[in-house]
Amino acid sequence: MVFSVQQVKYEFLAYIKEFDPKFSNWYVGLADQPKQALFDLHGVREAKDPWLYKQLLTNRAARTVQEYFVEHLRTAGAQVTEQSEDVDCVYLYKIAAHTRQ
Repeated sequence: MVFSVQQVKYEFLAYIKEFDPKFSNWYVGLADQPKQALFDLHGVREAKDPWLYKQLLTNRAARTVQEYFVEHLRTAGAQVTEQSEDVDCVYLYKIAAHTRQ
C-alpha cells in the first residue's frame, strides 16, 4: 500500500509518541528495501525494537517526510541526496546501543 506524505508523518508521529517522545532517540531514513536497511544495515532487532516503514508514491515524497523529521524535529538520519525513483520508502527505528546509524 502506498501512503501520502501527511499520512506517513501522522503515523510516524503517533508511533514515536507511543514508544519514546524524544525525537533525538529516533533515526529516519530512506531505502528501496527498508527491511534490509533496518535489519542488515542498522542492526535493528525485528522482534524487539520499535521500527516502522511506509512506501510513498515517489522518491520526492519520501524525501519530504525524511526532511521533516530530520531537519524540523531533529531526529537522526543521513543527509538527503538525489536518489533513484526506486527509493520510495521511509523508515524509522528507535536508536539503541546495538543499532548502527
